[in-house]
Amino acid sequence: MKALNKDQVKLSNLIAPIVLIALAVNPYTEIQESHLEFLFMLSHYALFIGGFLLAYKLLKLPSISVLGGIFLAVLWHIPYFFALAAAFPVFRALNDTTLIIGGIMAGGSLSSLNNGFKLSLLVAWMGADTVLAILLLAGWPPYSNIIYPFSPFPESQEFLTGLSMFFVMFVIFLIAIANFLRTTFKLM
Repeated sequence: MKALNKDQVKLSNLIAPIVLIALAVNPYTEIQESHLEFLFMLSHYALFIGGFLLAYKLLKLPSISVLGGIFLAVLWHIPYFFALAAAFPVFRALNDTTLIIGGIMAGGSLSSLNNGFKLSLLVAWMGADTVLAILLLAGWPPYSNIIYPFSPFPESQEFLTGLSMFFVMFVIFLIAIANFLRTTFKLM
């Protein structure tokens, strides 16, 4: 199996992933993430989606690679690891790097998956993030310094983090529906 799709290596396929990664990994954002929980969560999405988009058209990875991508995304959303990455620069660097790698693994393997499995992954992700966002909105403080004293985030930031998660899920849902409609009507 040929891993690199050389026909797709062009600037237009690199702009969005590079912009997303650069928005998340720069000195200003890195400093603010230590104080703003919603920004740290948005950076998680930007890093993973940036890696995903980087690999989506460029790489052809085996379908099993998606499991590595899922593992890395889930790992950094577990409250303990999320708080570690927010609090300590070594964990932050590991978080940022592995979220990009996880996105690459997921995006590169997507072409190897059937549409039913792709839809199942989207539904599972949206379901898991919805549960977490609801917990944050309801006031359960999984990422705050109430639970993990080393976390830089006070409980008061959890609500905005939950709202930001719903916003990202809504945007991705709209993009998924638009792509589905575009491919459906293209087939007609």
